[in-house]
Amino acid sequence: MRTADRTTANTPRSGPEMLPAYAVCVLTMLAAITWGIVTLTHIGHPALRTVRLHLAADHVLVGLGIALTGMVFAARRTARVLGWLMLCSGCALTLAQVVPQTAVVHGAGPRVLTAVFILVMVAFTLINVIIYPMPLWLPTGRFPRWGAPYVAFTALFSAAQQYYVFTRPGFVYYGVETPISGPGWAGLERLLTPWMDTASRWVPPFIAGVGILLMAVRWPRTAKSDRPYAILAVPYLLWLAVIAVNQYGDPPMGFEVVIVYLAAASWPATVGYVHIRERTWALDRAGRRILTAFVLTFGLFMAYAGGAFVLDYFAPGSLTPESGLMACLTLLVGFLLRPTARWAARLVDRYYYGERAQPYQAVRALADRLSHALDPGDMPRLLCDTVVHTLRLPAARLVISTRHGERELARLGSPGSGDEAFPLVHRDNAIGHLYVPPRAGELALDQQDREAVRILADHSAPAIASLQLYEELQTSREQIVLAREEERRRLRHDLHDGLGPALSGLRLQVDAARAAIPPGTRATGSLAAVSEGIGQAIDELRHITGGLAPAALDGADLPRALRQLAEHLGRNLRITVSLAPEPFPGLPAAVEVALYRIAAEALNNVVRHARAGHAHAAVVLTPEAVTVEVTDDGSGVPEGGAPRDAGVGLRSMAERAEELGGTFDLVSSGTGTVVRAVLPRTAGTGTGPGDHVPGTGGSVR
Repeated sequence: MRTADRTTANTPRSGPEMLPAYAVCVLTMLAAITWGIVTLTHIGHPALRTVRLHLAADHVLVGLGIALTGMVFAARRTARVLGWLMLCSGCALTLAQVVPQTAVVHGAGPRVLTAVFILVMVAFTLINVIIYPMPLWLPTGRFPRWGAPYVAFTALFSAAQQYYVFTRPGFVYYGVETPISGPGWAGLERLLTPWMDTASRWVPPFIAGVGILLMAVRWPRTAKSDRPYAILAVPYLLWLAVIAVNQYGDPPMGFEVVIVYLAAASWPATVGYVHIRERTWALDRAGRRILTAFVLTFGLFMAYAGGAFVLDYFAPGSLTPESGLMACLTLLVGFLLRPTARWAARLVDRYYYGERAQPYQAVRALADRLSHALDPGDMPRLLCDTVVHTLRLPAARLVISTRHGERELARLGSPGSGDEAFPLVHRDNAIGHLYVPPRAGELALDQQDREAVRILADHSAPAIASLQLYEELQTSREQIVLAREEERRRLRHDLHDGLGPALSGLRLQVDAARAAIPPGTRATGSLAAVSEGIGQAIDELRHITGGLAPAALDGADLPRALRQLAEHLGRNLRITVSLAPEPFPGLPAAVEVALYRIAAEALNNVVRHARAGHAHAAVVLTPEAVTVEVTDDGSGVPEGGAPRDAGVGLRSMAERAEELGGTFDLVSSGTGTVVRAVLPRTAGTGTGPGDHVPGTGGSVR
């Protein structure tokens, strides 16, 4: 087979098309487990005392091994039919043990037992029809067209043989004499009696011999590369050996059990051999889980059945119901011990260290939180929150590099001088660093903490990189705003303190010259026109300087300007102002203008729309930010939204906060409204950690 053809043919099947195979696998496992439980809990039952339990267990083992092999083969497109046949035969062999056993120990009636015996007959017939023609599938895994007569003959003989065995008077299966009797059954039984005893001894070897001969003829005609299933000849020959031992000899029980164990184990062993040789096996997640459970069931069944046989062989009478139940309890404890220990260790580790033992769980939780975040700019804050609250580390801060210097995007906790820097690398470029200090009492992060933070940094780097361009733009925007307002302040002062007084003095001189000239002369009229023009220029200059910055800030600091604003607007309601700290320090011009404009617009909205009795404006300065908050006890924003002019004002306030890298919030209820803007204390300076408030943009929420 060509390599490309083999790759295509061995493509695993998955999804809905494998669900029936998975269902048969689960049925086989449940049947085996049920047989073991019923045997252990009813080991003293009279019907089970007449059964050679080690042989019944061997049949279950062989059924599990064949079904396990068939499940994997069913996932290969070139062996789909062969896999299904093996899967069904293994399931049938297992059901042929558990169904009659369960029916007998629960006292089923004659009609149920008749149906059970018919089911067992069909199961054993199916096994012979599938297993005996196995050589015809080898070594290629493809059944020849001329093999149909061979299969038909095998099916007819197997059906007749099983019918003859199960309808003979006196036949006992699981301690119950065959219920298949009556005139209708007896006629066919009399027809088979003269020759079936002899045929049962010679026809099975003949069928097996013909199959082996056909396989031997086909083998040399097949290229070595086209023999992926040749290894199945080994378990097939062992299966023939088991039949020969049971039918033609009376070996010691130990030898009989050993050879059956070898036959049972050889079926899944072939799967492992082919997998190691070809590396073409693959299953979907559901298939891998079922296969894992199947292998575990098979292994445990072999171990417990073998242990029970050894115990009964060397210590007869020791296999009692009590010992069986104790074995079941031991098995249950063994199953629960490892997950319980793992759960306890995880609980202790999570209590002290968070999710550092499972960093990818932390990454998944971070990704889930980001998917529900309203603002992509929340990524820095969520990353720091994951480091502190999920990994239980004391603090975290995120700093990125821009053309204007380092810019801190988020901080949580209190980082110290011993912070360890974890670079955020995107496309081989370090776009920033995540700084994390060691735990309390430790000089440095341990290896597990370091690995967990590194994984978080690596997975967050692409998302942080998408914010870097925005941060550079925001920094440039803030610098432009700062430069604009500082230049406006300087220009206003120059115009107000320089050009304004100069024009006023010039007008006085013109007026003085006009007063010295006799009235009615031509010069008097000219000087009057000049004086009036200078006055108009002075008025225009006042309009220009008033537009450059709020007039209230001209020659006054921010606290006095806000108090004057409160006095001016507080004619119909009581307005109070508070600032912290006192005395309030000076701020950059852009920050002071933004604070004053936001407070003025918010108080103006209260006066015009809130129908409030009291309003309060508070300005609080911290090392990182300055907050202006205006509260009132009015009716709040109507459900239909703010009035048109109030809505324009809200947008204006949000834009003023955003252009400086701050945030804007409005919270309204029936008992009042809170307007809050948070601005960086030194916006746009790019001076490093601690100079920028966490957050990357403004929004009205």
